[in-house]
Amino acid sequence: MAQNVDASLWHPQPGPQDSGLHHLEKAWRDWAREDGLPFRPRFDPMAFPKLLQWMMLGEIVDRPNDTRPYDVLGRYLGREIEHYFATANFTRRHLSEVGPVYAERWFGVIDQAIAARAPICFHGSPYRTGFDFIRLEMLTLPFARSQHEVGYILFAMAREAH
Repeated sequence: MAQNVDASLWHPQPGPQDSGLHHLEKAWRDWAREDGLPFRPRFDPMAFPKLLQWMMLGEIVDRPNDTRPYDVLGRYLGREIEHYFATANFTRRHLSEVGPVYAERWFGVIDQAIAARAPICFHGSPYRTGFDFIRLEMLTLPFARSQHEVGYILFAMAREAH
């Protein structure tokens, strides 16, 4: 019997199954062993070319909104993210501007990444974009702005193998 799963949420999973996401998580953990929470410049997206089209980078900014004391500014959006999530105009926009249903879906993930200060893996599908049949796993990686502050969240995705 299939369980009812809330499609509006990303659901945690133990770790990435995709080899590219696994490689990225290992790199982040190596940086963290050297630096503590890695600073954003530690990450070179060109070192992960196969994931580049499935990446999204958000900068945490001091911009309180209706639901959070912070906001997230879109800094980079890969081509596949734009397509499957219908978010072509997210770069240089704030998360709070995308509508409450979508914003809460992503703020929930970001809250967890900020609190954990470590990689977290999720699974889910694009929500309300016509691509709900696509199954994805997503790795979230926090990066430091300063020694003690998470300033960026990198989202890297891969299609789940069936």
